[in-house]
Amino acid sequence: MRTITTCWLGASLLSSLPLLAQADELDTLKASITHMQQQLQQLQQQLQQSASASPAAQAEDAAADTQQLLNKMAMKLDKLSDAAENGPLANLSISGYLDPLYVFNRQQHRSGFSFVNHDAHYAYDTANLGDVYLDIKKGFGSGPMAPYAEITIQPNRGSGVTTSWNASSANDSIINSAQLVIPLDQHWQVFAGQIPSFAGYEYATSPQTLTISHNLLYDFSEPAFFVGGGAQWTSGQWLWKGMLGNEAGRTEVAQVGQRRNNTPSFSWRMDYQYTNNIDIGWSGLIGRATAANYSGNAAAFQPVFYSELDISNNSLYDTINAQLDYGSAGGSALNGGRAQWWGLSLLRHHRFDSAWLGKMGWTLRYDYLDNSKNGGGTPNLALGSSGNDGANGFGSDPACVAANGVAGCSGAKRQDITAALLFYPSEQLQLKLEYRHDIASQATFDNNSGGTGKHNDVLSAQAVYSF
Repeated sequence: MRTITTCWLGASLLSSLPLLAQADELDTLKASITHMQQQLQQLQQQLQQSASASPAAQAEDAAADTQQLLNKMAMKLDKLSDAAENGPLANLSISGYLDPLYVFNRQQHRSGFSFVNHDAHYAYDTANLGDVYLDIKKGFGSGPMAPYAEITIQPNRGSGVTTSWNASSANDSIINSAQLVIPLDQHWQVFAGQIPSFAGYEYATSPQTLTISHNLLYDFSEPAFFVGGGAQWTSGQWLWKGMLGNEAGRTEVAQVGQRRNNTPSFSWRMDYQYTNNIDIGWSGLIGRATAANYSGNAAAFQPVFYSELDISNNSLYDTINAQLDYGSAGGSALNGGRAQWWGLSLLRHHRFDSAWLGKMGWTLRYDYLDNSKNGGGTPNLALGSSGNDGANGFGSDPACVAANGVAGCSGAKRQDITAALLFYPSEQLQLKLEYRHDIASQATFDNNSGGTGKHNDVLSAQAVYSF
């Protein structure tokens, strides 16, 4: 990342130092006042018990001096408390994590550490992993009705890399998301900004995921980010939210060379808390979006539809997740037609205590994504000139495309089986190990010798430190 990235990160971290210093000073003052109050009480007791005039007068002078110092410190405490509660740093919080990653990829014969390196191509074994993540939240008031602004920074990994473009087609923004939330009453709130997708059971951030890599639906089926505004309603066991917004960065005329897309998309999500442990969610997207246009003659903006159903069962030691997806996008298939896909993801996680290693957990996951229609393709894929996305195993077999052209080839059906071990040495630190086997129905995985294959294996290790 350029120097500006370092400056942004440094400024973000330095901005938290006055807040931390104030908190330390407040704690020290409170302890000192408590100690001096005890001293004052002891002196007053000595004064009452003293029989001679001279010792009593000395005790009274000492008590007066202590009281004067106590009053000064109390005034300073009041000023600092007022600044902390009402000043510019009031209700400001900064949190985040670092998650350096080691990856071995068998087909590409590639291994090494991945941490904040720059790679605009989205690959399932490294994308959104090996990053620095900062969450900066500022509240304007106190209580549940206080508005707040929240910005997340994720250099070389977040939506700034994969979906935010400027007029020169350079995608290097460090802003992952930014939103303003305004509660209206106990049920309603409105929000606006760059908002992550509502879809799926899986979280985006590494401290919350139960594997290292994301599932196939998260990576290649679900929408990513949108710029717009919406509203959220909650009542009892129900939650509903919806928003109008364009794909992040997808309205830039210089990118597509044609007129702008003036039709926003509508995204929604509904959740029903069936029990304390079970949540049922339904989300979707309908609108228009930038067509992949592999054929070269498709309209710039075409209809897109996506919907998914997910169920989560979370208890103290066990987690079960399931998700079913369906989507279509005009002009985004390899042969220039409508791309269409459907898939599912199943996850099982169990936590336990080991006598030797402390808190641990294991995770098993199975994913399936059928993207065979019209040669394959989704809005989240970038198929190459040979007809495939070789890093992710999607699209058509390059040999078929070379022999028959794109019109005579179908896209690959993809699967993966993932097993992970998780260790929790402390509240802040997680250690993860993962083995993942990916399968494609066609030879769409590129290998290091210049050929393609139907299978790939990835071994990963990750340390996640939250702060």
